Amino acid sequence: MRVAADELRALLASARASEQCLLLPACHDAMSAVLIQRAGFKVAFMSGYAVSATQLAMPDAGLISYGEQLAVGQKVCDATRGKLSVIGDGDTGFGGSGNVRRTMRGYASAGFAGISIEDQLFPKRCSYARGLAVEPRAAAISRVRAALAARDEMREEGLDLVVVARTDCRNAREHGGFDEAVARCREFAALGAEVVYAEGLADADEMRRLNEALRESGCYTMLAQVERPSRSLVGKDEAAALGYSLSLMGLTVLSVAMRAMQAALAQMASGGHPDASARLSFDELYREVGFDEHYQWEGRFNLDTGGGRAGGATAGGGEARGEAVGEREAQAKRRRVEAALLRSELEDVRANSPVAATARRTNE
Repeated sequence: MRVAADELRALLASARASEQCLLLPACHDAMSAVLIQRAGFKVAFMSGYAVSATQLAMPDAGLISYGEQLAVGQKVCDATRGKLSVIGDGDTGFGGSGNVRRTMRGYASAGFAGISIEDQLFPKRCSYARGLAVEPRAAAISRVRAALAARDEMREEGLDLVVVARTDCRNAREHGGFDEAVARCREFAALGAEVVYAEGLADADEMRRLNEALRESGCYTMLAQVERPSRSLVGKDEAAALGYSLSLMGLTVLSVAMRAMQAALAQMASGGHPDASARLSFDELYREVGFDEHYQWEGRFNLDTGGGRAGGATAGGGEARGEAVGEREAQAKRRRVEAALLRSELEDVRANSPVAATARRTNE
């Protein structure tokens, strides 16, 4: 949406003015996005790799569809609207120029602040996966031009996105190499892409040279890193010194979440149980998923209990009473649900008992 895109532009302008680099973790669902926001981050990236892994349990090899990505993106943006600027992974635009146009409009309507569009051949895959291949330069430029034309078209309807134009050509066998990556980024910037980035640069020297080559264009640059063997990570201060305004850690949140789940499940499978230090407390879990805020909202509108009034709780103790009543009512609701489930289970047991079976045969 227009407001979301403008907020991202303001964050980028502020980072450049202060010679800083914004660190953006990658999310894969609404909860991970909310946790990123609560940790104090202003920008996040919805990773196609992470969404494919968590929603399909499949690799980032062109298997996830536009609709599946968009469905997750809508939930991510709904959960963080006005609190977090989210850049969505738009892959290749999911097809030809018409698909690019549809993807741009869909992502903007969902509430994304920005979108990345890359130059891989469709179906695309993780940049570090086998079989990486990119479009010839002319086709790559045409794809970014289509994205920018779609952005300009939908601005008349109040929709907008910051376009992040990405090249994966650095390590491609055909149409590849560092010089080609620089040339493509220059072309993307000349077209009007506000952010460009080259995936898979070899070292800090290439990062510096890329930014020097783009300095006069006025565009922002993004660094993307993953934890790989024999590769040192560039911190956000060093990234800023190299000329970057954004630094993406695309797999960190997914990786640590999966490691934590593996460890807990291994303990449980061996007869143990994760200790308290590895878990949220019950109260913390309730708070993090939103029960406290939900109870406060309910407490404002419980008119039959006197705990609150439409339009706001009564002053002072009235608000506290409203919250307390809301908590009690929520507990009562949970007890009623538990009782109903228990009754249902008992009815199932009775229905499948030998006595019931004999009675059914007799009636038949």
